[in-house]
Amino acid sequence: MNYHDPVDSELSQFLKSKTQDLVIPDTVRLAVENTLSSLSKQNMKKRNPLKRWRWAAVVVALFFVLGTVSIFTVPTFAEIIRSLFVKDNPDIGLLRAQELGLVHDPHIEVKDKGYTLVIDEAVADPTQVTVALQLFDRKGQHDRDKLVLIDPNKITIKDDNGNAVGSMYDMGRTNDFYYMVAFFSEPLQTDKITIEGNIEKLGHQVEQSVEGNWDFSFDIDMKEANRQTKIEELSGSYTTPHGMTVTLKRLTRMVQGVRFELETELDDTAMTRSPGDLWEKQMLSFHFETIEGEEIHSMNPRKLGYADSLMTFDHRVIGNGKMRWSYTFKYLPEHEPYRFVLDGYSVAERDGSRISFKPAELIKPKAFNILNDRFELVRTSLEKSLSGDGTYETIVLFYGELENEMSHEEWKAYDSAGKQYDVNIRGSYSNINTLPDNWREGLIGMGDRNTQQPNEFRIPGLNQIPEELTLVREVVDKRYKDTDWSILLK
Repeated sequence: MNYHDPVDSELSQFLKSKTQDLVIPDTVRLAVENTLSSLSKQNMKKRNPLKRWRWAAVVVALFFVLGTVSIFTVPTFAEIIRSLFVKDNPDIGLLRAQELGLVHDPHIEVKDKGYTLVIDEAVADPTQVTVALQLFDRKGQHDRDKLVLIDPNKITIKDDNGNAVGSMYDMGRTNDFYYMVAFFSEPLQTDKITIEGNIEKLGHQVEQSVEGNWDFSFDIDMKEANRQTKIEELSGSYTTPHGMTVTLKRLTRMVQGVRFELETELDDTAMTRSPGDLWEKQMLSFHFETIEGEEIHSMNPRKLGYADSLMTFDHRVIGNGKMRWSYTFKYLPEHEPYRFVLDGYSVAERDGSRISFKPAELIKPKAFNILNDRFELVRTSLEKSLSGDGTYETIVLFYGELENEMSHEEWKAYDSAGKQYDVNIRGSYSNINTLPDNWREGLIGMGDRNTQQPNEFRIPGLNQIPEELTLVREVVDKRYKDTDWSILLK
């Protein structure tokens, strides 16, 4: 059955009227048409056409057409431009940079030992630096695998005082060029950056390398990108039932990204549960959604499939119990209201939960429940240490289903005589029992039951299986999901 939305003809006529005097490459035209088509199909599935957001998509498509037709024959950023409309999270920042005339041509061409390094395009703002780098071999063919950014090769970014502020790496994803990027957790505050490349070797370790000199250096003026930076002060605060206060601070809009900042503070009761530096080991879970409830971006959800366009993340201590958090996303709505939703958080806390058993009696799996987490012990064995020193250590195989997080767990083991040992956890994990429309439900599964591959508690130094063994979780990465706060951002 075909789906026809009366809005479609409106959108098509709008695009046609704005682009009738342009010669548009087929790849651009098809990309726009595919976008409109996919929007119609998505709305048919959801049975909830969002006219406002479809118009927004067309506006993006329009300035995409106007801003890229002039450079579309360049075989570098062209591949990214072509793919923008088929990715889940299009690089709107790159589109904006092109529209604003911030794509810089440094005219870099360095030749040595039959290889030529070329840079024709670079974009920079306080959020990130993007460079399209090509490497041509003796036959003039682009070699996508020859350049590896490991010592001695490096590309460094310096501010106008000559201080190194970052280094670049290859994001991959492209065949026409090396997609070099650097992200900044703190926005750059400089009127100029210098990009210095020190390239002395081509080739991987498994192949014969080519040594030479492909060094380069060029400057990018940051004044216009800085002028495009806008700061929006945010307001809104909420205290969770277990003593964390979340306060929104500000939004910084830059050409290639949006930086979202907030602060958290734990009260005295919460701090007593996390003595020493445990309270600093935290994680926030939240998402943004449109006023119609459509997901925009999510951070650390327990969700089956979610939107993610995070570029950088940073958090730091700013006081006793206080943390400052910053997240840089590719995009957040600028002219439409949207909602911030707090889904939960986790904090490392003292635990003390104990799992005691007699290894000889572990003939069949035995389950233990501690703080909403389930551990199923499978068997105990004695194996050679992974250290390779010829010693043996006790291994406890297990499966787990965790309500809590696992990043900051700490375990100890005690033998029959009460002697203490360190415990290392080894194995795989994944989210299980998640839902497509819920950001909070679901568990962390430890081990793979489908392939019968349990995880391991490895106990170095315990070179014989004791009569009785006790595992103590001294620190739990406690997850709280009983938050009830969302706030409209305009």
